[in-house]
Amino acid sequence: MTTTTPQPVSAGGQRTTAPSTRTGHILHTLGNLLLLIGGYVLLYAGGLQVQIEYNRLAARGDNVLPAPHVVARPQSFRAGTVPAAFTAPVLEAPAWASNVWDGSTPSADVPFVSQVSRIIIPAIGVDSKVVEVGWEIVTDPDGQQVAVWQVAEYAVGHHHGSANPGEGDNVVLAGHVGGYGMVFRDLYYVQPGDEIIVYSGGEQYLYRVQERLVLDEEQVPDEQRIANASYIQPTGTEILTLVTCWPLEGPAQFSQRVIVRALPYAPPFAGDPANGGAPPSVWGVR
Repeated sequence: MTTTTPQPVSAGGQRTTAPSTRTGHILHTLGNLLLLIGGYVLLYAGGLQVQIEYNRLAARGDNVLPAPHVVARPQSFRAGTVPAAFTAPVLEAPAWASNVWDGSTPSADVPFVSQVSRIIIPAIGVDSKVVEVGWEIVTDPDGQQVAVWQVAEYAVGHHHGSANPGEGDNVVLAGHVGGYGMVFRDLYYVQPGDEIIVYSGGEQYLYRVQERLVLDEEQVPDEQRIANASYIQPTGTEILTLVTCWPLEGPAQFSQRVIVRALPYAPPFAGDPANGGAPPSVWGVR
């Protein structure tokens, strides 16, 4: 004989669901919902990682993928959150700006076209594409307006309005020491005499490092920031200036700027005793 368990009946004669059964249904539904959310998060994180890896690959100078033109935009002045090349009080429009500055990013009317496409620094294993970056006006905690340069996330950024190689002025390139690309992670270790190759306008330009500087940038007087910013201003002579933040980690993270300055490579003249009487190198600015 089969025995059935009687179902609870309400005072009105309607059958009701046992509390344990209702709890089971709720837990089952909640479990399915959590699985669905977890699956979505995994898919999103996986897709994001794939995009990051693709951008890293595309930023390498030795492939034909389009360079990722993704820039970091400053949001805050808390320590370690402003990875831009320099911040400096806004005293006047940059020297290279031919249009009237209106407090925004550089106008498309500025007669400048970046021709730099790639940079190689053999000593530290850098081989990266180069993309153009601009600047923004933001307000610091003291209410003062400052100009902050954007930095390319994966590639190296060529400062809008600085010179192209061969134009006889300051060629300013900046990159992240951290972040997704970390393209200038080891710029601190570049030494005088190291070679830098820049591709621009279908030509190759060879530079030789002259000096490497480490400058305090955050929590310093305006005079110091203005002096720092002078390194990315026009020079009137051919020079290559590379910029990144430093140190990579620690309590002073990103509070300094590493500046590497390089001059066009000048081969020794034929018969120079220092060159063993050999003819000039085939390398030159070209």
